[in-house]
Amino acid sequence: MHLFYYRGENDLEISSGILTGLLSYKDESRNRDMVGEGTGIFDLNGRKISCEQNGDRIIIRINLNENDNIYGLGEAPIRMRRNRTKFSTITSTSWDYNDLRDTIYSAFPVFLMANTSKCTGVFVNTFGKCDFDFGTEEYDRVKITASVKNLEFYIHEGKTPEDILEWYTSLTGKPFEIPEWALGHQISRWSYFPRGSVEDVVRNYRKEFPISAVYLDIDYMDGYRIFTVDSRKFPDMKGMVSEMRSIGVEVIPIIDPGVKVDQNYEIFREFIGDYIEDKESSIYTDYVWPGEVAFPDFIRENAREKWSEMMEKFLENGFRGIWLDMNEPSTRKDSRYGSRGGNMDPEAIHIMDNGTKIEDSQVHNLFPYFQCMATYEAMRKKVEKPFILTRSAYAGCQKYAAIWTGDNKASYEDLKTQLSMVLNLGLSGMPYTGCDLGGFWGETDSELLCRYYEMAVLFPLYRNHKIKAGNDQELYRLPSFYRERLKMAIETRYHFMDQLINSAREAHLHGHPMVRPLFYNFPQDEDTFMIDDQYMLGRKILVAPQIHESVRERDLYLPEGKWVSYPGNVEIEGKQWISSDLRIPLFVRRS
Repeated sequence: MHLFYYRGENDLEISSGILTGLLSYKDESRNRDMVGEGTGIFDLNGRKISCEQNGDRIIIRINLNENDNIYGLGEAPIRMRRNRTKFSTITSTSWDYNDLRDTIYSAFPVFLMANTSKCTGVFVNTFGKCDFDFGTEEYDRVKITASVKNLEFYIHEGKTPEDILEWYTSLTGKPFEIPEWALGHQISRWSYFPRGSVEDVVRNYRKEFPISAVYLDIDYMDGYRIFTVDSRKFPDMKGMVSEMRSIGVEVIPIIDPGVKVDQNYEIFREFIGDYIEDKESSIYTDYVWPGEVAFPDFIRENAREKWSEMMEKFLENGFRGIWLDMNEPSTRKDSRYGSRGGNMDPEAIHIMDNGTKIEDSQVHNLFPYFQCMATYEAMRKKVEKPFILTRSAYAGCQKYAAIWTGDNKASYEDLKTQLSMVLNLGLSGMPYTGCDLGGFWGETDSELLCRYYEMAVLFPLYRNHKIKAGNDQELYRLPSFYRERLKMAIETRYHFMDQLINSAREAHLHGHPMVRPLFYNFPQDEDTFMIDDQYMLGRKILVAPQIHESVRERDLYLPEGKWVSYPGNVEIEGKQWISSDLRIPLFVRRS
């Protein structure tokens, strides 16, 4: 491991406090592997690395070799291979995102540069905005520009991508142990309510399709106040949760971070003294679903403890899973974003445990990290294997939560985008990932819905979700032709459930991604680095989804080895291109 630790001229306690404490670094790693400190030029086995401070920015340049293939940066909605792209890591509201956006919900300032001989991992531990330019401004260099005063920079060489993931998750933490039920087929909508409607939807699904969980969106709450239940819509939430579990279905409620500003609201009063503040030392407020809200300052231990206490009490309803949404955090006051929302004021003030005040721009990405931490710590006291699904995250969040790719827009273009996002999240340390099957925004016809289910058949998370104004996409409502296709996709997933469980266990123990691009398993095969429309579950199962509109046959690549088609059991010798017209081209490697 190689560490470059940079402290700017205006050093803050956060550098030695949260930077180290966040990722649980060991002191001996600093002493053993420190490459340099301060401004200068360094060398890693012939790869030049330079660092300089330019005003309030830190700029790092890394030599880029002609045969380097770059991946990572989490769920950035751009092509899977990141060469000749630019993107910024800062947690941001990303409604209707597409490949023209330069930010996304989460921030993963980690990437790898891979070729057939070695793989190099880079991690920039910085909590503010960080811009990555992979050879557009300077053809032969990666340029990293961090708009912060302090950061930690890590670079590590290994023989394979797997070496890099093991190294990276040894720094940031191994993924939590996901419960097996969370790997099943899940259903959601904004929103299923009241109780009778939830029960009807679940009952109709279970006549034809297995489901393991149903999600409750914001309408289950009393006036959108977090940690409350509308007793008119759900008069006995605990009883409903118990009844659902008795038939094998978990109930997962949504929790947003904004606390309604209301002196008559107990939750609001409890957090007074531990909210994010404005420049005048008053409570910083903004607007979300319940109206004017304040935000707990999760950087503070006291705020996290209060959140955990409230979460523990809320879990008395029997919930074993929690859905954290809007936690970039998303707001509505910022007029630049219109009514759909914006981001927190970058000049809002956080107060450290030692009393140091710091602007949000310097620590923005820590908001979802510490919210996930506080939620997980509460759930561990109540649930044997907690499950948290988060929309926003920072490096290290894999210790606490799974992630989905947020509010995608239904389209054939989105199918390939989701594949890239999920694979790169895995390469960024987040193994438990998925997307809104069918697309959250827009209209989804039956054929497109089938393509989502078939494409994601072995994604770690498998959840159907839709906006209120979108079409009804409950599977049991569809014509029989499409219902049969969807049954086949879901049956295929459950056929390979043991492999999903084993892959999740491997992720938990070693930090390996559950689903991987082909080059991850076959790094000596040059053909695999450019393939972005196939994936593997673990080491032996390959899926080449049909993701192109009006196309039923596709070419696909089988790496070396003997492969057997599923279904059909036809053996094919690998290291060749073949064609397939199967709905779900899927192959299992025997050797």
